[in-house]
Amino acid sequence: MNIKKQLMFAAALAAILAALPAFAADGDKSKIKGLITAVQGNTITVKDANNVEQTITVSPATKYKKTKGLTGVVHEKVEAGSLIPGLPITADVVAAGTGFEATEISFKSEDFKTAQQVQAGLAPTTARMNEFGTYEALATAEVLFASGSTAISSQGKSDLMALAAKAKETKNYQVVMQGFTDSVGDPAANQRLSTARANAVANFLQQKAGLAPGRVRAGDGMGVANDAGSGSNANARKVVVKLVVDKGVQAGDK
Repeated sequence: MNIKKQLMFAAALAAILAALPAFAADGDKSKIKGLITAVQGNTITVKDANNVEQTITVSPATKYKKTKGLTGVVHEKVEAGSLIPGLPITADVVAAGTGFEATEISFKSEDFKTAQQVQAGLAPTTARMNEFGTYEALATAEVLFASGSTAISSQGKSDLMALAAKAKETKNYQVVMQGFTDSVGDPAANQRLSTARANAVANFLQQKAGLAPGRVRAGDGMGVANDAGSGSNANARKVVVKLVVDKGVQAGDK
């Protein structure tokens, strides 16, 4: 390898390492851009542009900034409570062990409003799913969809028929489902698409698989999946279907 090629290789390697903050040594400063997927105490999980989850710790010294307008020049200070799942952020971080400590976190006002709307829409669904804390899942199926589509694939139909067959053999069953999308497109459109996918599965279970309408709960549209990452993600375009039974009823039948 001649000197020119060696220099090109070294430059390329340096660029790759600079783009991967996970390899930073303790104390190194960098930026992480991505979507918040979880918030637990003073720790937030962010899925970056490479679909890699990064763990960021916040502290009383962390500054929070909400920017406004196209340029992002106008901003206002906000509190840590503004960090919610589904919010795209940019974090100035310092490497610490296997994670990072945030010195400043900023996000766009428009993105915050969208994340709030999504969370508000999830509240009734969350309450409904919490109701199933007394339920036991006997079977689960994940039906995948093509981008922008609500059409159920042949594999999806086969999996749903198998779940329906098990349901027909189960006393006092219920079928619940949640629809999801990837992160491509408008949030409002994704919300509608996720609901349409869940409804398509519910209709199939009733009309084609022969399950009683009273046993199939209305599908919940969850919008963008928490594990969607950035851009197109086939595994995020799905409906998760669960066959459940009430634990109390099942115990009484024994």
